[in-house]
Amino acid sequence: MTERFGADAACVVGIGHSEYGGRGTLAAKGLSRLAVDAVRDACDDAGLDPADVDGFSGYCDDPTVPADLAVSLGTRELRYSGLVWGGRGSGLPGAMANAYMAVSSGMARYVVVVRSLVQQARLGQSLAAGVQPGDPLPLAASYTAPFGMVLPAAIYALKARRHMALYGTSTDHFAAVSIHARRNAATNPDARFRSEITLEEHHASRLIADPLRLLDCCMESDGAAAAVITTPERARDLRRPAVSIRAVSMTGEYKWATASFNTIDEDYASTGQRRAARDLWVRAAMGPDDVDVALIYDAFTPSVIMSLEDWGFCPIGEGGPFVAEGRIDRDGTIPVNPHGGHLAEVYLQGITHLLEGVRQLRGTACNQIAGAETALYASGVGASPGGGFVLTRM
Repeated sequence: MTERFGADAACVVGIGHSEYGGRGTLAAKGLSRLAVDAVRDACDDAGLDPADVDGFSGYCDDPTVPADLAVSLGTRELRYSGLVWGGRGSGLPGAMANAYMAVSSGMARYVVVVRSLVQQARLGQSLAAGVQPGDPLPLAASYTAPFGMVLPAAIYALKARRHMALYGTSTDHFAAVSIHARRNAATNPDARFRSEITLEEHHASRLIADPLRLLDCCMESDGAAAAVITTPERARDLRRPAVSIRAVSMTGEYKWATASFNTIDEDYASTGQRRAARDLWVRAAMGPDDVDVALIYDAFTPSVIMSLEDWGFCPIGEGGPFVAEGRIDRDGTIPVNPHGGHLAEVYLQGITHLLEGVRQLRGTACNQIAGAETALYASGVGASPGGGFVLTRM
């Protein structure tokens, strides 16, 4: 039995980001400078002196060192730092959980969740492209890499093919997700890809890993983003309306494997987040029908379709028709990634979805969903336990 505990004991009071760029375009700035820019922007948004930040929470083996950030920001006392191993966007719920626990327990007062990414220099796990040529293979990858299961696109492609075989999902359904993302990004001034696309353009884009084409894949990006977490009591003295963290879940599937993103056989056409969804809905004391905006990790288009099923927005196997019918549009049943997501805004491994959730609940988003009071972050396939979190308007 998953217990509900500590709901609404922490909140987001500031969000910010650095400039965004394509692969390698911000390498000269480096990870730490980008992270500092994002943290300062988030503190300014909150009306908080950066020197008051006394905790840092990261994920995906981010090599940005909290001690270095503390020096750069003028932190008076560093009381907490935590890192979630691996996971790309599935590590973000863990970073949120760490920040949540740190401030609600009194270990720290203001904890920043931060992710910085530069995808040119070889910076270990800061790269998004899986196992690189010349890298030593992790244990799990040693069983799969010799057969081509090296890069995320190949791994998602297998899951996509199984979903197609089981449920009749088609490449037209994948295209609907990509077209939707570009349409949302067209009115987002921060988005890197602001031109809409057609079904024909999707199908004509080059094949990456059958059945995935270029327009099924997120872009590689440089940049950083951050969010300031504190208690509701401290939030009252800050500049912006706080957004409550209602609940967080971190729950992996049985037989999870780092390289293949494998799950139990009956869930292989899945993001592996069904248990995480079960736990989150119990902890939040709500369900899919209570969500106004869904921020779904969209490294690849099939992940959105599978996530909609895994988190309960539609029955298993019906995600393809669900997106094709426009149910994820801004005026649909459940608006998904109104900012354009990883497929069209920028790829920073989930954290920009957190920023969009906060903007939606503040009522300041570029593509504002009327009356939005509850937002879900749902991680996709990943190497850490994965999970999600629910944000609510305070």
